[in-house]
Amino acid sequence: MNKRLSLTISPAVRPWLFLFLPLLFYIVMIAYPIIYSIVMSFFSWDGFSDHIKFIGIQNYTSLVKNGQLITALKNNLLWMAFFVPLPMFLGFILAYGLRKTTLFSVITRTFFYLPMILSFTVMALIWGWVYDPDKGLIVEVLSFFKVTPPSQSLLTNNSTSIFAIIAVGIWHWVGFPLVLYISAIKDIPSELFEAAEIDGAGSIRQIFYIIIPLVKHASQICIAMGIVLSVKIFDLVFLMSGGYHENNVLSTLVWNLFSQFKIGSASAVSVVQFLFVIVIVVPYQLKVNKSEKVEF
Repeated sequence: MNKRLSLTISPAVRPWLFLFLPLLFYIVMIAYPIIYSIVMSFFSWDGFSDHIKFIGIQNYTSLVKNGQLITALKNNLLWMAFFVPLPMFLGFILAYGLRKTTLFSVITRTFFYLPMILSFTVMALIWGWVYDPDKGLIVEVLSFFKVTPPSQSLLTNNSTSIFAIIAVGIWHWVGFPLVLYISAIKDIPSELFEAAEIDGAGSIRQIFYIIIPLVKHASQICIAMGIVLSVKIFDLVFLMSGGYHENNVLSTLVWNLFSQFKIGSASAVSVVQFLFVIVIVVPYQLKVNKSEKVEF
């Protein structure tokens, strides 16, 4: 009976039967919320009442005028400027130095990867103590070297707060490129290094002419994920700054507006965040796809 039933289904229809549930999930959980957010960004609504008023682009213009959206975008760009290249650079340097499997390298890799498994709540507690202006680690170290410590916590200083949080994000993320680069370096055939040594190429030339070109795929993954994470960062900023407006990024701004029952404004920020990712990531991915693939 199953055989007869399968024969009655057109071959052109069969693939869509397998795709039905994934497509349904995508439409309900992803496509519909995106479209709904775009529509709601043009309305004024508190999320509860039946009074929904169409106001056009007023949500967008008011966010620009009061400076909230500009501040959030600026902070996200700061995150991207530091969070993408610095962990990659540190991860690559550490991966090159720890590429050989020894007891010391295994312990050191574990030490640098450990922050990746910590929750953001634990990280916020740890670094809150580090930045404490009275008995924090930074204050104790500066006092030991007879240097006058800052009177104000780095987290509450307008000029340093966002950078202090970014430093924690880098500390947390550096383990990912470290593991990725170690794996990529180990995949490089040893014959290439042997040939380079015969030709008289030292360690520096091997890094620039062999390792860096052949770990390009790992770098592309780190860049793409770093961009996305720097745009959608929320937990660390919210836990360490408490929603302080000067440290607002797009995600925390959405949260603040939702908590104030400004559904239209929150949806507008969500749309800007979505477009921000699309404008940056899509051209980068298109460029990556057009680049030549490395083959051994």
